[in-house]
This record gives sequence, structure tokens and C-alpha cells, in this order.
Amino acid sequence: MYERIEITPETEPLIDRIVIRLSGQGKEEIFHVLSRLFPEAKPMRLRSTAEDLAEKRDNRLSEFKNLIEIEPVDMSIFNSLSNADQDEQILSVRGDWKPTKFEMTITCARTPLKEFFDECKDITCETCITNRISSFVPWQLVLKRVGHRRVDLCKNCGTILGKKDQIIMRNERLLYTCHYCGHKGWNPAK
Repeated sequence: MYERIEITPETEPLIDRIVIRLSGQGKEEIFHVLSRLFPEAKPMRLRSTAEDLAEKRDNRLSEFKNLIEIEPVDMSIFNSLSNADQDEQILSVRGDWKPTKFEMTITCARTPLKEFFDECKDITCETCITNRISSFVPWQLVLKRVGHRRVDLCKNCGTILGKKDQIIMRNERLLYTCHYCGHKGWNPAK
């Protein structure tokens, strides 16, 4: 559902939150997000705004607000980016807007045997990876966490906690009951 958003005291913090989340990210990633947020906007305008956000220029907030006033916005993406549908307790304990970061290492198990397989003789590992990544059969996968875990994730199923869940703050702990799997647990709030 596409709507035009007026900048009011209620929507201004949501817009600021989106700008904070997008600032400093990669230009192509920001452009992808903006093209989904503003589906009817011209690509050149989105690329310019993405560049401002990626390089954290001083005019990025005003450029983003101009874009919001002029272009229709996909409201489902706006709500998820601004966390308008999140519980206020979760927003108060999250120190920043960075998602959990992971490093993934993929090692091709067939590389040592490349000379023996006809299908592998004329292709590079990158081609091999793009052709076979979905099946994960010839790969050894190592996943290493390099960032802190988000506060608003269920430890059992990984669902992002929101207004549907029962959330209580107690002694710097976020106690929750997950609406998806029913898990009762807690996360450190700091």
C-alpha cells in the first residue's frame, strides 16, 4: 500500500530513525532499500540520496525528508524500517540500529579434485559457488559471529520480538514470551 506521508511530530522521529539506520551503510544496499521504500521514484534521485546517506553528508536528513514529502511510500517497508510496529520497551534498550553481524566462510570441497571432474575443468570457483550455493552439497560452511546479538530476537526460533509478544523489563533483562514458538526466555538489555 503506497501513501504520501506528511511530516508531523508523530512521523518525524520515525523518519529520523530510518535515516540513522541507513547512514553509513553501503551505497548499493541503501539504493536497494530506497527503491523498495519509494517504488515510484526516479532512480537518479534515489542514487543521489543513497550517496548522501552512505557518506553521512550533512544534508542527508533534509534530502530524505524531501523525498518523503514528494514520493509515495510503501507503508509496510516504512513501518519495518522505522520500527513503528515494535514495542517501545525493545526500542529503549537497543543501543544502536546495527543488526547482528556474521562472517560466513565457504570452502569448496571439490577444488582439490578439479582435474578429475569434467564439469569443474573449465569453471572457476566463483562460478561453481553461484551455480551450487542453493544445494550446499559440496560445501563446508563455517559461521562465526562477529557482532553482538540483537536484544529483540527469540533465543529459540530467532523471530524478531514485537508487539505480539509479551515483553517485560526487569533488572536489566528483557523477559519475553515468543508469539511464534511460545518460548519463554530473557535477553540482557544492555
